[in-house]
Amino acid sequence: MAVDYVLKFPCEVRKNVPEAKLVALVGYMSLAEFAIGEIRKSDPSAPMETILTKYQVQVAQARPDGTTTQVPMAIGQLVAQAQQLAPFRGYCQQCPANIADRPFGCIAKINYPIKREAEEWLLSRLPAEVKDPNFALLFRFLSDLKIDGTAVDAMRPRLFELKAPVVRHWGNQYQVTSSQIIHMLAFGGEIGPKQAALYTKLLGLETVLSDPHPPSANIEQFKTLMCAVVMSGRLNAGIGVET
Repeated sequence: MAVDYVLKFPCEVRKNVPEAKLVALVGYMSLAEFAIGEIRKSDPSAPMETILTKYQVQVAQARPDGTTTQVPMAIGQLVAQAQQLAPFRGYCQQCPANIADRPFGCIAKINYPIKREAEEWLLSRLPAEVKDPNFALLFRFLSDLKIDGTAVDAMRPRLFELKAPVVRHWGNQYQVTSSQIIHMLAFGGEIGPKQAALYTKLLGLETVLSDPHPPSANIEQFKTLMCAVVMSGRLNAGIGVET
């Protein structure tokens, strides 16, 4: 399971590959790369032919009724499906929507479980002082839209390192939880360009594109989402989010 998101920027790839198919094929590519990497860790000498033909992974596939089911697929099948994208890999190198810095980097994910350090990093980006003009705007936004983090906390026993959210306090009067920020980013459906521009202000994302890579892979995944938010506002392209 993961938080999957797509920066939907019109491009040459999308002129040739429908959006749903593009997302599915990139998912196959990413899953195959991850599975091969994990197998290599446990058995560095395993022949590639054996990995492709003998090992299987569970792939989520949508049913006509809207539900999803897990279907076993050989890693070689995933690789073969992803090969359909091979002619388009070069388009992504200079694309401004390539926030993950890889082929088809407008499509990315945040893997569960979400770690403590990622939640702490999210809160560290909030305004430092109550007098910051974005501070009042953030609290009004969370209150008006009733972003309380409940949907996130319901998932904690299974999908988070922490059973309770991290809390940031400003004196005795104000506080925000990491669940509220994750709720805001990942549990509100599609993020439109104007909304993304607002999030850029509220979360202090003006410098995130040039920030150094963090030491944690989980923080890096959230940082990539933040880059998508910034570029959404700049490119006037929405972000589709699925949890």
